[in-house]
Amino acid sequence: MKRHYTGAMTLVVSAVLLGTALAQEPAAGSGVGWTGITAPDEVIEARRGLMDELERLIKPIDLFTVGEPADAAELQSAALTISRMLLAVPHLFPPTTNLYDPSVLESPTNALPAVWLDFGTFFELAEAAEAAASEMASATGEEPLRIAGRSLRASCDACHALYLKEYVPPKVTQEDLEFDFESVLPKD
Repeated sequence: MKRHYTGAMTLVVSAVLLGTALAQEPAAGSGVGWTGITAPDEVIEARRGLMDELERLIKPIDLFTVGEPADAAELQSAALTISRMLLAVPHLFPPTTNLYDPSVLESPTNALPAVWLDFGTFFELAEAAEAAASEMASATGEEPLRIAGRSLRASCDACHALYLKEYVPPKVTQEDLEFDFESVLPKD
């Protein structure tokens, strides 16, 4: 009898603790961990940082594909890191980060709304880039590494062509050339 009482008491205590834990959970979409909803600007900044790091890692690969010498093991290591990072990329694009604004000089994001209009294709392109990076990580020999590096770059460029705001370098205007710097600089 005592054993049955202990089992029932454990069940009651467990139910109370579970109920207390569930009652303390914030509603879906609010609270800690819902950064896509509560802090989309931070998610955008995180993906910008990840993309910057991906670009840093692919730079020696790009140089190698056009003939620069490089250590194969370093290229393979960079490709492996890129492949792992690319697994996270699509998950850094929750719909709440669709904040591209073409009417402002510096939009909060350079990701075009097309990402969310056709997220399936976006996801597939990210998977293809990850596969290309994985292939490069396991490629051996100079020519296979070069081919895999070109494939990786092509995979990245395919996604960027559809989903990234095109970079347009600034142009010097006549107004720029005629600006009177003397009027704004301190006089000695």
